[in-house]
Parts: sequence; structure tokens; C-alpha cells
Amino acid sequence: MVQAWITVKLRRIDTKTAGVTHGNRQKLLARLSRYSPDEITIKLQREQDNAADKNAVQVIAAVKGKGAAVMGYLNRQLAAAIAPLMDKGKAVASSFRAITGGADYCLSYGLNISIAV
Repeated sequence: MVQAWITVKLRRIDTKTAGVTHGNRQKLLARLSRYSPDEITIKLQREQDNAADKNAVQVIAAVKGKGAAVMGYLNRQLAAAIAPLMDKGKAVASSFRAITGGADYCLSYGLNISIAV
């Protein structure tokens, strides 16, 4: 039901990336925040062998000419709707929206993205 609704009704989904405080992702986001938004691309990639979530979808950020890294994942609920579409070969586009937080030593960085189905 949710999958059909997303496919038919929504042109764009704005969401926060989950798992951005895991490992070295805060350092990666701090580095990413130094680049212009037009230099940053976002790619979604299925991670079917993820033991914690069979619908896991990685959020990968890349900077032109600098490389790419996993910044986190789609949240479980959204991944449960998007992963089957990706598995069926449906085109799912993603784009960078913003890096949030990080303005003070006590604030974690966040990564906001858009998804178009």
C-alpha cells in the first residue's frame, strides 16, 4: 500500500539520512560541508546482505573529482517502500538538499536528501 502511494502520489520525498553518527561519518559530513552543493551528488544503493535490515538502502555522497563515501541509510520505513522498487529496476533518483547541524561542538551533523520515484 505504501509503495503504491509513494509511486503514484509523491513526486519528491525529502528525508533525513539515518545513521550519520556511526563510525567516522561525522568527520565525513564535516568535510562534505566545505563543498558547494553543486559539487555534491547523492546516490542510493541497495545493501541486500545487510543483516540488520533486508531492505537497507545506503546513502552515498560524492564530490566531483574527490571520491565518494557511505553517509548513512534511508530510515527503515522509507527503505521498506523504496527497496522493492529498486529491486524491480524502477528508477529512483536522489539529490543533495542540505547538511544540517555541526555549528557547535555539541551538535551532530545531519544530511538531508531528496528522492524522486
